[in-house]
Amino acid sequence: MSAPNAITPRLGDWLLDQGHLSQTQLDLALREQKRKGGMLGEVVVQLGFVNERVLASFLASKTQTQSVDLAKSKIPKEVIALVPEPIAQRFCAIPVSFADGLLRVAISDPLNVLAFDAIEQATQLRIELVAAAEGEILQAIDRHYASGERLDQLVDELLKLGSETLATTTETDAPMIRLADRIINEAVVMGASDIHIQPEEKFLRVRWRKDGILQPGYLMPKELQLALAARFKILGRMDVADVRRPQGGRSSVTVAGREIGLRLSSLPTCFGESIVLRLLDKATTKLDFDRLGMLPEMERRFRDLLDRPHGIILVTGPTGSGKTTTLYTALSQINAAEKSVFTLEDPVEYQLPLVRQTQIIEAVGLTFAEGLRTLLRQDPDVILIGETRDAETAQLMVRAALTGHLVFSTLHTNDAPGAVPRLIDLGAEGYLLAPTLAGVIGQRLVRRLCPQCRVPVPHPEVILSKIKIKLPSDLPPTLWEAKGCNACQAGYTGRVGVYEMFVPDENCQSLITRGVDASRLREAAETHASFRPMVHDGVLKALRGLTTISEVMRVTLG
Repeated sequence: MSAPNAITPRLGDWLLDQGHLSQTQLDLALREQKRKGGMLGEVVVQLGFVNERVLASFLASKTQTQSVDLAKSKIPKEVIALVPEPIAQRFCAIPVSFADGLLRVAISDPLNVLAFDAIEQATQLRIELVAAAEGEILQAIDRHYASGERLDQLVDELLKLGSETLATTTETDAPMIRLADRIINEAVVMGASDIHIQPEEKFLRVRWRKDGILQPGYLMPKELQLALAARFKILGRMDVADVRRPQGGRSSVTVAGREIGLRLSSLPTCFGESIVLRLLDKATTKLDFDRLGMLPEMERRFRDLLDRPHGIILVTGPTGSGKTTTLYTALSQINAAEKSVFTLEDPVEYQLPLVRQTQIIEAVGLTFAEGLRTLLRQDPDVILIGETRDAETAQLMVRAALTGHLVFSTLHTNDAPGAVPRLIDLGAEGYLLAPTLAGVIGQRLVRRLCPQCRVPVPHPEVILSKIKIKLPSDLPPTLWEAKGCNACQAGYTGRVGVYEMFVPDENCQSLITRGVDASRLREAAETHASFRPMVHDGVLKALRGLTTISEVMRVTLG
């Protein structure tokens, strides 16, 4: 894929010619690039002059994409040397050939104009981008660059140092820095959501959580524990010397051309500090309803809630059930150009355009309650409260809805109707909650079946007969089970949500006013045809081949 060079116009000229930039804007962008460094494409996006879609069209309009099979390609060392390893790692790109002054570079996203710009500037050569699978590129980088060791290779290297040397290893030693980076890289490549650095009596265990399941992980020598924990604490800007108190931190890294946000937490245990990293991959978190996995009828009802001018919309579920993603997706549907939208979050995970987002800092007194009290004087139309934790926040949230605001928040409850008694327990008055509660979404995440290797279950009618759910007549009684292949390993790839939605009618509002318990409220909700229990939604997804019955039962009834 030939990109612009001496013959075709460069990015700045093309943006100017196509009318995406004025000469004044281009001059400003070039000055900012000279002052701060970096790529012109990154600068114009940061300044808000163009978006990444426009940059992608720069390459798409000039070239046609080709592909290359890296598994069968032999890349000379002199070609590898043309592209610096940090550039290769950052953009998930690797050079494959060089001839007649043209460098061909394999990349997972061949329309990534920022990558093209960076590689062109780093090499001072004409560049041709060709497509290749991300996994193949990462494996090629591991093979061809000196610092691309596998995790087990790094551990073997450290073990060769001997116990005495390991005991004096510090968090700033090069092998330790490479080991920490490699742990993060492998987690990102495998699609993990969390990394656990788990100390045990005689060794250190490193584990990853993928698709909601915690993997057995690697075992490492105990001598690495202090230095590795300290390295991650430095990464999260935490106090390395304080090992007696829990701490939290934040950071970000670039892996395979994607910016990965990190939330770090340390906790003292009997055998040393436990470190957990939550990985936030913005590139794979698309805020749209297709990614949520809501069935059409539930999506329509949810969108109806978002059209309300005021009221409370809650999302409930345990930690790691996708509540935040659902809230962000809902908020992305609000027209922030016409409405004043604020959030109070702990932490702020993703930035949304035109939305004013505030990080909760309890150490300085900025709690959810205090933030909400102040925010109500900022003329908001829509408010997102990351979590309703205490009585004051619950009461203020209800009063905000009563005064004409649309309020989003989350709660930790087992199901959607259970949100009501939980709020009342927190101090919200039932007679005020009843008219303000617009709706509650209860959700869980189930592993998504790999479409390439799933196999049908023999005699599915036997399994379905044991499930007391009325099945739709338009769906054939077909169930699937996981098998496993080279693409997915375990038979699953990614996750999909299962949901239930509780929208109080007049009868339920009357029960809320009287403060009934969760069981009676759920019985009242189930009398309406519009209420579909979470397990029902999961079974429908199993019939569509998205997941398995065992997965649905594990997360909804387990």
